[in-house]
Amino acid sequence: MATEQFIHHRNRTLGNDKGTLILVGGFLLRTIIVVVSLVLFATGCNPQANQQSNQQSNQQAKTQSAAEDPLCKPTPVRFFDKEQKAKSITEQVNGIDKAVAVHIDKELDVAIQVSNFNRFRLKEIEKEVGEKLKIAFPDSSIHVTSDKKLIDELQKLSDTSWSNKEEAACKQKKKLKQIEKDMKG
Repeated sequence: MATEQFIHHRNRTLGNDKGTLILVGGFLLRTIIVVVSLVLFATGCNPQANQQSNQQSNQQAKTQSAAEDPLCKPTPVRFFDKEQKAKSITEQVNGIDKAVAVHIDKELDVAIQVSNFNRFRLKEIEKEVGEKLKIAFPDSSIHVTSDKKLIDELQKLSDTSWSNKEEAACKQKKKLKQIEKDMKG
């Protein structure tokens, strides 16, 4: 009988005779370990909160420094009439299906879309467009590309309404500069 009581007692608790909280099979111990592990995992593996606060502070620093940026002094100006003229000159070149132009300050960026067999003459077409635009806009710095990704980015920039506010204009000019940098490879 004493051994049956000991076995019965042993199935419920493990440890000293006073009755510890650790049940046989470690159910309570396993539960505690799982909960602690989940808490550590949830707090230790979540760097997104820190990244978001860092991104917000970086964004604030960028907007504050936009006014001080020499690229943005004086406030950038966009020339819609010159963009339309550049677009029409570009579309007159044989083999071009679509053209997008953005002219901010003295920077004229043109993206062309060429399809089918005209792609074999792509370098010639880009050169011809560049020469015609240099004649039409001698005081502008001209950049021509046929990269599909840059065509899309330039189209988005072209479709964006222009703001005379210095911060917004500076942001768009910086975006144009990034596109120019990507054009050069």
